[in-house]
Amino acid sequence: MTSDSESGCTRAEFDAKVTCVEGRRLLSVDYWDIFEPADAEWDYGGWHHAAMGVQLGTDQGPVTVIWTAAFFAYGVEVFLGPISDHFIAEGGPHRVGPDINVESPWQGRIDSLVSGTAVHWTRVEVGPAVRSDGLLVRPAYTVDVPTVLRLDFAAGPVWFVAAMPQGPNMQDVFIMGDEIMVVFSAEKMRSLGFSEPSLTS
Repeated sequence: MTSDSESGCTRAEFDAKVTCVEGRRLLSVDYWDIFEPADAEWDYGGWHHAAMGVQLGTDQGPVTVIWTAAFFAYGVEVFLGPISDHFIAEGGPHRVGPDINVESPWQGRIDSLVSGTAVHWTRVEVGPAVRSDGLLVRPAYTVDVPTVLRLDFAAGPVWFVAAMPQGPNMQDVFIMGDEIMVVFSAEKMRSLGFSEPSLTS
């Protein structure tokens, strides 16, 4: 499970952490999990199933992209530091991929700078909480949840989505899931339901 230590994060603090990734040079990429075996499937061509999260090695230190419940269950979040800081599990997380030394969408992005960032916020309507006797405990409210992080590279953007691909074909996807999908094409993003030009162009 990911740690919830950042549950008090404000939107301004969130945006500041994301902006800190800009200008860093990408040196390595690691996907991590705590449940599936190290040889679990993660490569689906135009997108990767990074499971619990991603650690990006950069020239200014590691950057972690994981799912959290900082705003609502579940969104994507960025942390400056190793991914092992954000898991509560006996034995900690283990690496599941990718191999950037073989043909991969990451190859053209290694040793290049993160030139820009963008975040997609999904507005969620939460219904009222009512006791069994009809007494209103909490009124309905809305909350914005960061569901997609985009990092821009000269070779093209990469999207990190808080989403859970559904087996057996992994084509049906539950957005705001407690896993991370890494997407390499705007076409795939649109198929997931994200059509905003500021996110997919």
